[in-house]
Amino acid sequence: MRHTKTGMRFAAATLCSILFLSSGFHHTMDSMAAGYEKVDGSYQLADGTKITEVIARGIDVSRWQGQVDWSAVASDDVSFVMLGTRSKGITDPNFHTNVQQASQAGLKVGAYIYSLATTPDMARDEADFVLDLVKDYPISFPIAFDAEDSASLGTLPPTKVSEVINAFCDRIRDAGYYPIVYANDYWLSNKIDLSSMNYDVWVARYEARHKFENPIMWQVTSTGSVNGISGNVDVDFLYQDLTPRLPENLWRTIGDKTYYYQNYAMQRNAWINDGTGWFFISEEGQPLKGWFDKDRQRYYLDESNGRMFTGWKNLTDHWYYFNAGGSMNTGWLLDNSSKYYLNPDGTMATGWLDLNGQYYYMDEPSGHMITGWKDMGGKRYYLQDSGVMATGWMELNGKRYFLNKDGSMVTGWNTQDRMKYYMDNDGSAITGWKQLDNQWYHFNPNGIMSSGWVSTDGSWYYLDTNGVMQSGWVEEKDSKYYLSTSSGKMTTGWRQLDGNWYYFSESGAMAKGMVTVNGKPYYLDPSDGKMKVSTTFVVDGVSYDSDANGVCTQTPAEVPNETDPTSGTQPDAPRKENQTSANTETTGETSPTKEIGPGIH
Repeated sequence: MRHTKTGMRFAAATLCSILFLSSGFHHTMDSMAAGYEKVDGSYQLADGTKITEVIARGIDVSRWQGQVDWSAVASDDVSFVMLGTRSKGITDPNFHTNVQQASQAGLKVGAYIYSLATTPDMARDEADFVLDLVKDYPISFPIAFDAEDSASLGTLPPTKVSEVINAFCDRIRDAGYYPIVYANDYWLSNKIDLSSMNYDVWVARYEARHKFENPIMWQVTSTGSVNGISGNVDVDFLYQDLTPRLPENLWRTIGDKTYYYQNYAMQRNAWINDGTGWFFISEEGQPLKGWFDKDRQRYYLDESNGRMFTGWKNLTDHWYYFNAGGSMNTGWLLDNSSKYYLNPDGTMATGWLDLNGQYYYMDEPSGHMITGWKDMGGKRYYLQDSGVMATGWMELNGKRYFLNKDGSMVTGWNTQDRMKYYMDNDGSAITGWKQLDNQWYHFNPNGIMSSGWVSTDGSWYYLDTNGVMQSGWVEEKDSKYYLSTSSGKMTTGWRQLDGNWYYFSESGAMAKGMVTVNGKPYYLDPSDGKMKVSTTFVVDGVSYDSDANGVCTQTPAEVPNETDPTSGTQPDAPRKENQTSANTETTGETSPTKEIGPGIH
């Protein structure tokens, strides 16, 4: 390949180049001297045989070509180049310059090594040498094993040669590159066991068409000439489109390190997306792993492969959330219609959460924000729609509740701003009538405990300063009232109590002295309100007789001294007008067999 050029061949080619250059037919005639030429857009051998399968022309270059003008090469019908990597046991001195400038000129760039291996291990070492050399460059064409050294590889039997070739190519393939084998027709027919070698072939034969069938590429001459290179250069014809075998974006593991290539170039200090997710590649070309801070954002990169994490992640017994951009969330988060809070360090909050004096409860262990009622530690709390723990008075579904400063719901008696309330077992403030410890209380529509006179359902009731509904006789503001012992309702009109009749005005106050009811006069003792019956008495110097029903009439002109009656029958008027079971009550009366509450009886 590169080591078969004889001084005579080189001298002859140089002489031809000088002659044809002087006659103005440099490119065409030099191609003819190289054994081929391009006629009407197609390549043909010197004997006129057309090479119809060629889809591109390229060259292979090593230190022997010296300094190369790669822009000129690229403009001279050259699409690709295979670069030598090693010369005399060391890195080809022109490799680094050639690979950079050829890539910049737009050429597809591959590489080859002239192998001196005689064992599979030596071949793998050569592959490692090539991989370490090319990994930093945009290699977009195959990497070839050059099988032609007769002093080393050529001493082995064909089966061993194939073992050495396979060892090299396997290593190259495993690193994500496309390996091929370079050999001439003789080696392919006699020195290599092709039945056990399954890699594509780059065949070499000059002056005549190769005999090996179906190579991917043919080195057609070693005495070619292209612009930008002084002297001879190997020219190659490409038969197949290798694009499907040369992915431009992929991961490569070389040695014990993994790299990512995009557009064939190793990525460094950059975010990349390989189609499965995002990764951050370090300056050394390695995917970072674990926690990663960049541009004031925090990320978590999978410990196994470096893939950026999104969504929920449990790390060291704490939950974190990473948004679609991968950055760690802090503060409030809405996810699947539930709210969460991430602390400043990114950890998900659970339990009670104090934010600027407002309390929230985050479910344990799920962390979602609780709303509504929550029972904890024998206490009940209410979390508003905003999640904020309620305190003080709260109205909910037409009911009032009171929650202490610590948020716990109050039940039972509750005094606020000198007002008393009674909170039911469910925490709601009682309104209306409520029996507690066998005593009746009344609470207004705001839940405030009533005291004094209260009117409900058309009846009046009296509650003392402790809120307890009164019954029987009540004296209030120099007036006496009578409240049903069974229902607590204030009495109006006539009522018999302990065998005596009394009269209560519309205001409920017990009447005294002379009163007129339904056009008839009655006299009620000013000292105790008892109606006079069957007796004669004097009022303001006027004498009256009261009959058995209490109806009073003036006595004749001569009126004897008033004597207190000791007995009598009940008055006609009360009997006729008010003699009902509702207004007939005696001390020691029994309670109704079933009492359902004041104002209802």
